[in-house]
Amino acid sequence: MSARSADALLRLARWPNVLLAATGVAFGAWWVGWGDGARIALAALGAACLTVTANAWNDLADIDIDRRAHPERPLPSGLVSARAARRLAGTAGVAGVALEALGAPPLAALSVLVVALMYAYSPWIKRTGLPGNIVVAVLASLPFLYGGWVVGHPRGAIVLVMIAVPLHLAREIAKDLDDAPADAGSRRTLPVSAGVSAAIAVLAVASLAFLLLLVPFATARPRFAAAAIPAAALVLYAVAIAVRGHRGSPLVFKLAMLCTMAAFLTARP
Repeated sequence: MSARSADALLRLARWPNVLLAATGVAFGAWWVGWGDGARIALAALGAACLTVTANAWNDLADIDIDRRAHPERPLPSGLVSARAARRLAGTAGVAGVALEALGAPPLAALSVLVVALMYAYSPWIKRTGLPGNIVVAVLASLPFLYGGWVVGHPRGAIVLVMIAVPLHLAREIAKDLDDAPADAGSRRTLPVSAGVSAAIAVLAVASLAFLLLLVPFATARPRFAAAAIPAAALVLYAVAIAVRGHRGSPLVFKLAMLCTMAAFLTARP
């Protein structure tokens, strides 16, 4: 495999998101008190593989739209063939379930459901608009639960999932806002079906929910309050970008996710 092909496959997998998923598993395990390092590593690698599957399948389903909206991506640009993308998605999905089974057998069952939802997302669930955004937000937040579960304390990680879901939801809607011109006439995302104003309103509500969920931690732990300021500022900035009709808020929301995880390093119970 050439360096160019390898780079294209990494871009198809969206390697920053893959690393973020693996980090989320490790963070969830750390949050509940850590545990067997080997099991945590297996769960983190499994979550990374599942993320590769989701991204490859999504780009396969969106190849026609991406020819207009994102022609530089590996599939529409021809750097990766559809066959290679399907092979990558399938192999990563099987590997993800197997790795989770080795880390904690119950996670294998959950991962089969996750893979099924991933497979159904682009051709069917994505067309539902807001419900599809919610499904993605929940799936993207599950690495924290995986981390808690693999060390035997899934309930302790649920609070991280609850905080992550509205932030992921805001980012998903922001992505739909950026892609609305290309999606018009071919996909019923929230901005297309309900209008840009409605989408911005939901994005703002999701962002507010995220900020409100941080309040109990901020009031109980002054160090967390200070550490969370960058994350809160980035979320407000991302909302402002969307309100003004400019592109780029998804990246700002992603930076806010990283800052939030950094802030929570000061807030473990």
